[in-house]
Amino acid sequence: MGDRNRSGVRVLKRRGKKILVIDFRFRDKNGREQRCRQDALVQTSAGARAEAERLMRFAAEHGTLNPEPLVPTFETFVGGQFTELVMPTFRPSTQERYSRLLFHEGIVEALAKKRLDDIETPEYRALHASVVARHVDPRPHLSMLRTVMREAYELGVIKAMPRFPPLPPKQRKLPTAPPLAVVRALLNGSTGWLRTAIALAYFTSERSGEVRATRVMDVDFDASIAFARKAFSADVVLTPKNGDERAVPMAEPLRAILTEAAKGKKPTACLVVDEQGKTPDRKRVYRAFIALQKRLGISPTWSFHKLRHAFGTHLVQLGANIEAVREMMGHADLAMTSRYLHATSGDKVRAIGLLAGNYGATE
Repeated sequence: MGDRNRSGVRVLKRRGKKILVIDFRFRDKNGREQRCRQDALVQTSAGARAEAERLMRFAAEHGTLNPEPLVPTFETFVGGQFTELVMPTFRPSTQERYSRLLFHEGIVEALAKKRLDDIETPEYRALHASVVARHVDPRPHLSMLRTVMREAYELGVIKAMPRFPPLPPKQRKLPTAPPLAVVRALLNGSTGWLRTAIALAYFTSERSGEVRATRVMDVDFDASIAFARKAFSADVVLTPKNGDERAVPMAEPLRAILTEAAKGKKPTACLVVDEQGKTPDRKRVYRAFIALQKRLGISPTWSFHKLRHAFGTHLVQLGANIEAVREMMGHADLAMTSRYLHATSGDKVRAIGLLAGNYGATE
């Protein structure tokens, strides 16, 4: 191309007309020499030189003339495609939890201006360290980051999924449960909708969302069976968490409480409603349950969900068939239900007593 073409522009004659052609060589990403040769978009000397300068600079920086799609920042992707396309696929309660993790617990703030394809192990470790510094379990935050990046990969926004370090070990806590004496005190000390909610949770193992969604028509008083058919997820009524309805035979104490709660209500009405006929939300149930325990002097206080744990724990300790317990609790497999087989300190003392008795027995 010679010294006359340092600008990257050449003049050619084509069918008797002068044509400005951009013509220069560059090194690609692999170090191989490549050539750019194309008609200038603007057929003026100034326009052609400006275009050639832009192309030569881009080729020198990127080793190619094919501009790659612009990868969005973490903040842009989460606020755009993730919120619009991915979030609606989750249950409303999961959407609430994900939004809280992303926007209120520091994930978006920490990675806001980072391009998705620049998020690698250093960013992962930095997020891990920042969460641990707040004395918070980092696993939900790191799992949330993985979810966002996986969705970005599946949507074609990034070309490869980052190779993050493994998640921290999950804290495997055995399900704790309030003793029977505490459950009795809770039922005897409560009234109205809260007493109905406590009874449903303990005697049928229903979760808070299922308790609040239980209708009069979900209780078969003739067959003495209570069904878990619907559940609140945030403010939306959906199927239960496992997707299937559950049937639990009614214990006599529950029958009496539900009979009273169903009086004067239509079949489609919810059993757990306040004085205004409204179903309390999850936070109101939790606050009322904690307030009840403080009024009764119960310490430590238990979460409402622990009543479901009490159902499983007490049944297993009483020798109930574990498969029957699994079905009534709606567990997918026995491994989940087997957690309720954990030994209490009393169990251990009795076990050692058996060993000592056996040792002292005469042959």
